Amino acid sequence: MGDRVDQRSHDVTTPDDAAAAAPPEHGGRRPLGGRWPPRTALIYGIPASITLAWLIAVSAAGEWGRAASHWEAAVTMIFGSFLAGSSPEGGGAVAFPIFTKVLHTPAEVARTFSLSIQAVGMTVASAVILLARRKVELRAFAVAAPAGVAGLVAGLFLFGDPATAFWGFAIPAAYAKVTFTITLAAMSYIMFVMLRAPDTGADRAPYWTRRVVLGLALAALVGGGITSLTGTGVNVMLFLFIVVMAGLHPRVGIPTSILTMAAVSVAGFLVLVALHGDFDLGFTESGKVSSAGGHAVEPPLDAGQADLFGLWLAAVPVVVWGAPLGTWVTQHLRESALIGFVAVLALTEVVTTALLVDDLRTDAALAAYFVVGCVLAVVGVALLRRYRRRILRLPPVSGVTRRGRASRGRR
Repeated sequence: MGDRVDQRSHDVTTPDDAAAAAPPEHGGRRPLGGRWPPRTALIYGIPASITLAWLIAVSAAGEWGRAASHWEAAVTMIFGSFLAGSSPEGGGAVAFPIFTKVLHTPAEVARTFSLSIQAVGMTVASAVILLARRKVELRAFAVAAPAGVAGLVAGLFLFGDPATAFWGFAIPAAYAKVTFTITLAAMSYIMFVMLRAPDTGADRAPYWTRRVVLGLALAALVGGGITSLTGTGVNVMLFLFIVVMAGLHPRVGIPTSILTMAAVSVAGFLVLVALHGDFDLGFTESGKVSSAGGHAVEPPLDAGQADLFGLWLAAVPVVVWGAPLGTWVTQHLRESALIGFVAVLALTEVVTTALLVDDLRTDAALAAYFVVGCVLAVVGVALLRRYRRRILRLPPVSGVTRRGRASRGRR
């Protein structure tokens, strides 16, 4: 963990890498007279196998009506799953605001839905990333994943109440929505700044010092706490740190953040669903959700808002294809298009929060938190970017390099 510059390059692409990273020719059919490379077959085989298992399970359990009644969740995750596989924002960046702002789902239900559906979609996307041999900063993942899980668990107990249905919040739900938006305001700003030099960054963190590791762990810990409120966040904080502070290229930062968010989502699924029982629902005679995990829901909620298992069930076959598709698309985008895509998505979340969260117009304290939080987040990330070398005690020679077009491969 010294201060040496890591000069190793990971830009070499073999023919087998290219075959596994891109869809087969001939419209996805097996090449004439040949076979798909094993990794390519797995890239298609994993979502196909999960879809087949879903069809068998839903048919055997007679749950077609339940899944069909929650078509809004499936439609939401068409774009949400694509985003989960293509950006550092995660599927929860779509699911949480749509569920809470448009469908008026309780924030704790939207949070748990985001984590549980990401545990499927982003895990499949992670498998595709690894099979396609996308560049990933595994050292950052090894630090951020456990720190993010620790932040998630700590946040659940600090900001939530496990004695309530769906592990309800101990703080007003509107503050959870706004907190997530504030983090994306910082991301939007830094992405627009990076558009001036879109192909800047290293394939591996140029410096791997003690301060870099501690800063990364702290960012993931805070991100895990945000994730306990919104279902996503550790990926955003990780991306901001490793790209802005550690000098990693965004094309490497995105898959690294996806793997991290997948790991934290699986942990969230285990805590909230397997242990807390949020899929174990009780219903009234009129079909409203009256309990979750043995905890009463007062007053009972419409199934369209709180049938967490039904919402998840409807979205599974969408996310197992949408997330890998997002991964493949971003692999073939130019750097400027990739960064601009992330910037616009983050800015859209900020704008929709200002327009759709009614509490901002009735709660002066919440409005002040939103405005001041966004300003401080943007100013803070700008200062961190400017003084990162002093903060991390990095050598004076820049750790951020401009990659040559010859080493970039297909974009």
